Amino acid sequence: MKRIEVISGENIQLALGSSKRQYLVGELALPQELEYLRDPHVEAGITEYTEYTIEKPHYHTTTTEYIYVLAGESKYINVKTREETFVKQGDFYLIHQGITYAQKSKAGLKLLFFKYPSGNDKVTVEDNGSLDEWYSSF
Repeated sequence: MKRIEVISGENIQLALGSSKRQYLVGELALPQELEYLRDPHVEAGITEYTEYTIEKPHYHTTTTEYIYVLAGESKYINVKTREETFVKQGDFYLIHQGITYAQKSKAGLKLLFFKYPSGNDKVTVEDNGSLDEWYSSF
């Protein structure tokens, strides 16, 4: 029988205390601290950065990411076009599958993200230092 499933806010905060990203729902291939809800169609989670963080260039082969900024600020760069996108608390945005991008985030960034369809389709791309200057400051 179907039922409403809940992950307590207390458990989410405890898990984020030891890891910057926790998935809330999906069919995950890797273990994590938080007991997540099972769903083969979508992934959702929270990412929280307590210090300045960069994420190296990558793209997703099938997944589109939908993101809501709960707190803080981040910048993305489309590696192909070099277009920069700035997001802050209250913004909602999406990153289409196939876009190669990198990210830099100020300490205090907290994101709620959704990925559809579900699946680990992340492909890392070498940048040969071409983004080092971009990473160096916010």
